[in-house]
Amino acid sequence: MNKKRFFAVNSALVLSLLMLAGCGSEPKQAQQPAPTKAAATAGASAKPADYPTRPIETIVAFNPGGGTDTAARTVLKYAEKYAGTSFPVVNKPGAGGAIGFTAIAKSPTDGYTIGMINPPSFVVYPIKMGDQVKYKLDDFVPIANLVSDPGAFLVRADSPFQTLEQVIEELKKNPGKLKIAFSGPGSTEALALRQLEEMKGAKFSKVPFEGTTPGMTALLGGHVDIQIANASEVYSQYKEKSIRVLAVGADSKIKMMPEVPTYKESGFDATQIAMRGLAGPKGMDPKQVEYLADVLKKTLEDPEFKQKAEELALPLDFMGPKEYSESLKNTEEEMKKEFEKSPW
Repeated sequence: MNKKRFFAVNSALVLSLLMLAGCGSEPKQAQQPAPTKAAATAGASAKPADYPTRPIETIVAFNPGGGTDTAARTVLKYAEKYAGTSFPVVNKPGAGGAIGFTAIAKSPTDGYTIGMINPPSFVVYPIKMGDQVKYKLDDFVPIANLVSDPGAFLVRADSPFQTLEQVIEELKKNPGKLKIAFSGPGSTEALALRQLEEMKGAKFSKVPFEGTTPGMTALLGGHVDIQIANASEVYSQYKEKSIRVLAVGADSKIKMMPEVPTYKESGFDATQIAMRGLAGPKGMDPKQVEYLADVLKKTLEDPEFKQKAEELALPLDFMGPKEYSESLKNTEEEMKKEFEKSPW
């Protein structure tokens, strides 16, 4: 997959997919827990001096059970054997993730609080809301990207629409007739919808929801006609055949939904990818960042973890600190251009 990710592209532009647990007084150096046998034999990178000596609290900016929470808890559970410590997850939902993102940025820089970040919404909020958001991209140090999740257009299994092309044609004939559930302004979904409307002259009636789950409830209940979401988050309904996925926003067909065409194959020349990764607050020791990135890389390469990730339909996509940082900066620049062109 091309590592220069942007979010929602036509032929050139890509719309591209874990807080406080109880920590008592800091243990003395003599009390530092010995690495587990698994960690000692897993080829873990050399640990920075006296790190880690206690659990690393991990903030997730969304509710338990969602795509980000599931990815974080799954990855970090398996990361423990390589890190020699645990990663307790604390959920801080609200304001579309902005509350949790702010908590990560304002955390101590000692390496014991990190968190999940979700581009592009993570970088969109400061662009859109300015000083109302108490963080900016420069307040973070990227550690690693873990998942890149393609978008998907889907309908109920009993919907008359069999393809995305049919949806587009209906919207051209009857603008605004079809209601579509999405995750709100600034999300990958919102940007993909804007691109589709601009490129195809189609017009949806957009209904925002706080995440994929309530949108899915509305879809299955007949309150909306279509939903756009991340593919991994609708995988269980896809397997149950309660929905029909019309198209996915990857560069090519995806393993979890092998028969589903891409946006481009469906006449919509775009790619939609939502990234999920880990970052710490600016000022965190670079040696700690590199150590955690190496732990995560080994975790994503672990055969047992890879089998679990496949069961959960997690689209793994590792990027280390440098590459991830470049990707986030590119995303920020593209989102600024999109906002200047047409504020949302």
